[in-house]
Amino acid sequence: MKLLKNIDFLLLWFSQVVSQFGDKLNQMALIAWAYSVMPGSSFQMAKLIFFTIVPVFIIGPFAATAVDRMDYRKTMYMCDLLRALAVFSIPFLILPKQLILPVYLMVFISFSLTRLFIPAKMSIIPNIVDEEDLLPANSLLSLTGVIAAMLGLGLGGIMVQHLGIASGFYIDAGTFLFSAIAIYMIGTRYKARDVTFAQEAVGIWQVMWHGVKYVFKGEILKDLKEGLLYLFEEERIKHLIGLLFLLWTLLGGIYATGIVFIQESLGSATADLGILVVFLGLGVLSGTLLLGKCGKDIDRFLLLYTSLVGVCFFLFVFAVMMRFDLEHKFGWASLLIFLIGIAGSPLITVSQTIVHETANEEMFGRIFGVMEIIIHLAFVTAMFISSLLAESFSEGNILILWSGIGIGIGFDRLIRRIKLKFNG
Repeated sequence: MKLLKNIDFLLLWFSQVVSQFGDKLNQMALIAWAYSVMPGSSFQMAKLIFFTIVPVFIIGPFAATAVDRMDYRKTMYMCDLLRALAVFSIPFLILPKQLILPVYLMVFISFSLTRLFIPAKMSIIPNIVDEEDLLPANSLLSLTGVIAAMLGLGLGGIMVQHLGIASGFYIDAGTFLFSAIAIYMIGTRYKARDVTFAQEAVGIWQVMWHGVKYVFKGEILKDLKEGLLYLFEEERIKHLIGLLFLLWTLLGGIYATGIVFIQESLGSATADLGILVVFLGLGVLSGTLLLGKCGKDIDRFLLLYTSLVGVCFFLFVFAVMMRFDLEHKFGWASLLIFLIGIAGSPLITVSQTIVHETANEEMFGRIFGVMEIIIHLAFVTAMFISSLLAESFSEGNILILWSGIGIGIGFDRLIRRIKLKFNG
């Protein structure tokens, strides 16, 4: 393959395969740690997840703009070095005294650096590959990234369960270090910007500090309001935002409680959970391939509402069946999670396609940025509501509640859309 003969791209690609595997291993270690601190607590899980998401609001809105003023390669390897240091420090915080707040701080720092790393990675690709290789380069990075992530979650859950929580953090720190070294070696074709190491370090610190001020001064609400005013001028985009808000509200409602429900139902902190996530990923990949062959001529919103109903239906069945002492219980769980993945595969792909088909190209960045803030606000709010409800009700009942709501709303919107198409 011509692309893999490009040394610079090969270094970038291999670094990301390794680091994404380690990143998912790290997530399994964090889940195991939350389970060890307070077993069966959805609220503890929700607090941990919150610190992985909040950088979306603090760093995300201006990360891409800030990175454009930096050197992409230096930004990437310095973020990797700092992430390695943050992750490596976590076992020293949890092993002696279970220091919870410092762990949250390290998680926040690590995921904030990720918000800077991602736009730098996407921006460096045109600098190191030929124009005709851009599509295969992005495709290869995406596909192998998904595979590495699934392997990281599946094997990571087993490794953390058998080798201990600290092992996950140490291995992840090693993968970040490996990635930093590989990215540092990029340079055959890449033209670096005239930015010193010290200026780059100051730039990263300034971005993160500005992000904190951005939130506390209320500027995030101002930007969100301005973005919404623009987005609601276009009917299809407005309709899509309403659907995504609903979808991510449901996802937030089931996420933390769903993790705890699986842990309690199957009796393990990470091993079974990691394997089930692999089945979910396989379902998404299968559904995406099926969608590419059969879904081109189907109405976009019919696909989305059908997908929503399908996901919630299989989730409802999963929540009911896992409450019973079934023979081959894990096999049934794997099948249902796989079906959830297939049913849910159109949601992201079709949503992005609607934006691409409807909005002006010049506004793509702003539209996706505002959409990301909206859906994560919905996710975080619903997640904490569910985790608080879990203090009084079982996680299984909460999953049944949210999936029932999703089925009801999804069917209502689906029937309305069919009537609209029929009358039109």
